[in-house]
Amino acid sequence: MELKLKLKKKKKKEEKQESKQEVSAVQRVAVRAVQKQLQLLNLKEVLLLIGFTVGAALLRILMQAVPSAEPLTFFAILAGWLFGRSRGFAVGASSLFVSNFFMFGGQGPWTIFQALGFGIAGWLGGMLRKKASYFEVALIVILGTLIFEIIMNAFTPFMIGSSIFVAFALALPFIMTHLVSNLIFALGLPFAKKFVEKKGGFNEKDICINILNKYNISSKFNWLKRFGRKEQLPR
Repeated sequence: MELKLKLKKKKKKEEKQESKQEVSAVQRVAVRAVQKQLQLLNLKEVLLLIGFTVGAALLRILMQAVPSAEPLTFFAILAGWLFGRSRGFAVGASSLFVSNFFMFGGQGPWTIFQALGFGIAGWLGGMLRKKASYFEVALIVILGTLIFEIIMNAFTPFMIGSSIFVAFALALPFIMTHLVSNLIFALGLPFAKKFVEKKGGFNEKDICINILNKYNISSKFNWLKRFGRKEQLPR
């Protein structure tokens, strides 16, 4: 009788060990799949950011006949909203730098101030909540535009030799045009964000859940859902 009990216990232990090994193997496969998917996501992100930069620069060149209207703020804030502050800053600053090669006036000492202004707009975009309201988006657009104008018009007196008050007074109509045009562009920001997320598959959580479901991993292993692009997955 005792021998039978011992054999049963031994058998149960062996079954548990086999089960653990099977789960571990499936888990490793799932983790590898998540890694591959997130690597693909990173590549998509880089390509999209390059597309934002080139697209913003091209549109700015085409729109230079319209005073104070520019698409850079739109793309910079969109990049920041989607991928974070540093990405937004990079898109804003780099798209300005690229487009200045083809703009009337070109590059000059003002370039660094322009790049800083548009970079800050993108950085502010990274402060938006994932499901920000139109009011929040408009507030960020207004803030980013005003910061850009303050930076540029504070720099202008050094270029034309006038007082800062004269510079702001002369720039007021252009500031208003810039602000209104950016607010009009801002109406499309939530739609653009949803479109990019849907078509690009940039929702890491959904990707991880889909992979877990694919390998039939039970809910107790759903810790995998926590992994984002910046976290290193176990090897």
